[in-house]
Amino acid sequence: MVFKKKKDLEINKTWYCIGILTDQGMQDEEYDALSNRILDSVENVVVISDLIRVNWEKGKLETLNERFKNPTLSDPCFIINEFIEEDIKRETKLLEKNHKWKRFFGALSQIDYLEAENKATHDFDKSLLYTDDLDKVIEYLNK
Repeated sequence: MVFKKKKDLEINKTWYCIGILTDQGMQDEEYDALSNRILDSVENVVVISDLIRVNWEKGKLETLNERFKNPTLSDPCFIINEFIEEDIKRETKLLEKNHKWKRFFGALSQIDYLEAENKATHDFDKSLLYTDDLDKVIEYLNK
């Protein structure tokens, strides 16, 4: 799971997360090329993640496809969600609550926290756009 994330966010601005969904994952060079093109074109993206289909629950992917009327998309495709910091805090608290002993003994790893953040930022029930056209992604984000 590769991702890029901005740190300092303006409070009164709408921020977005982009998931780049592929069957097998991407090479670093391909991921860098796509994410750099996005980041060079827009200023309101917080997180860009490399998402691999087989790592997601089948039900979540079905929800995404149903929500956007079962599009036929090539690889890679892009999913846009609004970045909501409260969702990340809620997922982090849920992780710590469900793994109290791991947290108590300091055994929750950075990967556990990244997976919780990924779950919150890429909630397919709240996705705003699902396309395989990078130009549409940039156009949507520049609206």
